[in-house]
Amino acid sequence: MDQQFVKRSDMDFLNRSLPGVLLYAVIWPLLAWSTDFYLYAPSFTLIFSGAFMGISLLRITHALSTKFIYRQYPDTWRALLFLLCISQAATLSTLVVLMINQAQYHQWVITSLLIVLTVIGGSASSLAPKPKFTQSYIALLSIPGALACFFSDEFRYLVPLFVMCWLYSLFSARRFFKEYRRAFTIESKLKDNQKKLEKLNQTDALTGIFNRQYFDDALSIQWDLASRSHTHLSILFLDLDFFKRVNDQYGHLVGDKALCHAAKLLKDKAKRKSDMIARYGGEEFAIILPITQHQDAMELAESIRQSLAKQVFVDGEHKIKLTISIGVNSTLPDKQQNWLTFLDQADQALYQAKAQGRNCVVSYQDTVCDLKSTKPRLA
Repeated sequence: MDQQFVKRSDMDFLNRSLPGVLLYAVIWPLLAWSTDFYLYAPSFTLIFSGAFMGISLLRITHALSTKFIYRQYPDTWRALLFLLCISQAATLSTLVVLMINQAQYHQWVITSLLIVLTVIGGSASSLAPKPKFTQSYIALLSIPGALACFFSDEFRYLVPLFVMCWLYSLFSARRFFKEYRRAFTIESKLKDNQKKLEKLNQTDALTGIFNRQYFDDALSIQWDLASRSHTHLSILFLDLDFFKRVNDQYGHLVGDKALCHAAKLLKDKAKRKSDMIARYGGEEFAIILPITQHQDAMELAESIRQSLAKQVFVDGEHKIKLTISIGVNSTLPDKQQNWLTFLDQADQALYQAKAQGRNCVVSYQDTVCDLKSTKPRLA
């Protein structure tokens, strides 16, 4: 969470401070030209106008480079951001100090101080994601001006104003950060809870593999992808043979463990990242095999059948031999077909596997295509 918070606070700090960059770039030039200050001090005006605009341009450049720099060099990115922000504060403070210390600029001091106080007030909330930096930023804006006023007879009365503004802004920045951190914590917990709920909606509570609803949605998506890319799609429909006898003889608790045993074996066999295994209901399972031709799907199905038959399931004193019937269907999806028909064909293949004595693999293409069976499914 700490790493997530650092990244989130970096991005929020950047985004919150960017509007102020535009204001920072134009506020001094607008003030100087609107009040005819540039006529009294053209060099002074141009130097600080250039400084304000130049630093703002660097800030914008830095912001645009975030997606290229931040991932590989976050510390460097962060250091540059803080350096540019400090440069902004230092430039504004220097401007105010020079105007206080030079009598010919005194008539513009109050206006410039209002700008500084506005920036201080805004930074307390906009820079809240980085509390320590915010305190330094506010101090750099406040202390030089307060000291300059203290040593100036004409503006010494403004010192308490600076001090009060500084202290209030520090207090506000601290409070804003606590609220920011609290909001992040709440948001993170909500996202974690949402992920847990999504997982519960997608997975079978007993075996931990995907459930039927998620399987159907995934098959629909894979069908569309295969249709667009003109790639083969295969599916296995699997049913544990005579599983009702296991539950009746050993109890449902042992039966549940046997289902988990079977699910683990399926995961060990269909282990490509693209393969998707689901518990389709009861003792039925299904596997989606994207970009898999018929022969490869048949070989995987036979490997699953043999492995399950060889591995005796042991639970305490109970030793149970499990077998499985598998229906296989493979196709090159096109607009003339749909995924529901594809799924039903795999189900028909599974029915034939049961009809042929169970513990075998039947392909829809090889065995069922010419059959038009209307018999009910075997238990």
